[in-house]
Amino acid sequence: MRQVVIYLIEVIVCSGVLAALYSLLIERKVDYLFARLFLLFSVVLSAVIPIINIPVWQATILPQQTVTAVVGTGAEVVPSAMEAVSGFNFVALLWVVYGLGVALCAGSIVLQFVNVLRIRRGGSVTTFEGINIVRSQQNIASFSLFKTIYIGNNTADSDLPTIVAHERSHIVHRHSVERVVMEVFKALLWWNPFVWIASRRLVEAHEFEADSDVIGSGCDAKQYVTTLLKHLFGYSPEIANGLHNSLTKKRLKMILENNSGRYALLRKVAVIPVLGVLFTLFSLTTKEAVAQDVPQSDVVQESVEINDYKDFYRWVVTNVHYPAEAKEQNLSGTVIASLTIDTEGNVKDVNIVKSDSELFTNEVKRVLAKAPAWKPFVKDGKSVEVKYMMPVNFVLDDAKSEGVGGVVVKK
Repeated sequence: MRQVVIYLIEVIVCSGVLAALYSLLIERKVDYLFARLFLLFSVVLSAVIPIINIPVWQATILPQQTVTAVVGTGAEVVPSAMEAVSGFNFVALLWVVYGLGVALCAGSIVLQFVNVLRIRRGGSVTTFEGINIVRSQQNIASFSLFKTIYIGNNTADSDLPTIVAHERSHIVHRHSVERVVMEVFKALLWWNPFVWIASRRLVEAHEFEADSDVIGSGCDAKQYVTTLLKHLFGYSPEIANGLHNSLTKKRLKMILENNSGRYALLRKVAVIPVLGVLFTLFSLTTKEAVAQDVPQSDVVQESVEINDYKDFYRWVVTNVHYPAEAKEQNLSGTVIASLTIDTEGNVKDVNIVKSDSELFTNEVKRVLAKAPAWKPFVKDGKSVEVKYMMPVNFVLDDAKSEGVGGVVVKK
């Protein structure tokens, strides 16, 4: 659960940094192809960088094992801390919520394609220079999807050349493919607000590029703006490229002014160190130092103070080793040991209640035989004996250690 939360936070942080970089150095300051690719790859990198594990620094702690703060009492073993508190599997709940979000977003994509198909079936189709033009009988805003341009019945013939020039730009640059890819990313990463921001910025980049192509072909800028305003309203699917999409002040400003990006190459190169910082923060990790690879005679055990079961679990982790023969046989298993802390804090009456292998049994017995004394338990002013049930899990697969209680010993 904790690892999932950390991953979500790291993804959002990476997305936020890349979104800020786009706003400061890239948006309308470099060529549109680079801007589009940056937006698409920023979504992917934000999700991938926190997953990548590049061991660089040597760890200073020998034991590789981890501890789950859980203890069983009497004859019952509590399986995990989260389940002990609530009896509810929060990880499963997260997967259900995530799946519902993906299903809703995917359903929206399918619905948009269905609506486009209905418009196509209800309109008349003509072909011009390899491009299909659908003249719909509905009041829609002109848009394009892949190699087809959709034009509404309210479009004046005088506006057709401008509309076709605009939508042809979308088709030539394959903007529809990028839109569909981004919609898939939105479905998979719907919980990340910066993915939705990147999607909207990709729409703007598409429209900026199409506007630039139309103006560059010789179309009068003011007349072009007039055409945009006339086609501001009407249905247009989000997944398509539309003439009226992203009609913002900065788009109008871009059309009416000649904005040439300065230092474009330097801005592109600036992306590299930023990515380097993100990889350093979220991907570079310490090299795992495996305790069982260190000869037992070379390990110096410091004196420890055992106040409770948490301290005891930590001590067990620093001393227990994954049996070499068990690793060779690819064995995993659990040992449940019962023990008593007497009135003086000494560990006694160690018994193995359950064991999946004699190899694991011998290792647990070896460690518990040299267990240090605890701080005595006091009740009503008197020292009392306390009995514990301690599970020790030997796990070869990290994925199987999720939610496991007691001591977890990894290969």
